[in-house]
Amino acid sequence: MKHYELLYIIPGRYTEEEMEGISGKINETVKKYGGEITSTDNLGSKKIAYPIANTQVGNYLVIEFNAEPEKIKELEGELKLTPEVLRCEIVLKKLKTQAEIDAEKIRKEKMAEKAKVEEVKAEQPAPKVSLEELDKKLGEILEGDII
Repeated sequence: MKHYELLYIIPGRYTEEEMEGISGKINETVKKYGGEITSTDNLGSKKIAYPIANTQVGNYLVIEFNAEPEKIKELEGELKLTPEVLRCEIVLKKLKTQAEIDAEKIRKEKMAEKAKVEEVKAEQPAPKVSLEELDKKLGEILEGDII
């Protein structure tokens, strides 16, 4: 068995309850072809780069699963024929070890923490400079050979 990732787009016109039903249907389709689902993630609603079937907004969903390589073409063919799915893509993905998952989680937490610190810094007003300091700096620039 190999590890795969399926990204599919559902039109934005569906309600949350309808989306849950559609994603359940997709999960059952993956299981029908021998897939063992390891994780699912809803990436949310986003504007599509170009209209697909008169749809401007799509809900992006991701499923990670383990399956036999022989079944992937059949699974992809059935998903492309599913009327609720605008687009889908299945890619082979490297199976991560628990240590890699933990390291990625820590890295994401650090990045989020750093972004918060930068956001707080951006909200703080810049320190005020006195006119004397500005005059002194301007004098240094004019006296120097910079110009």
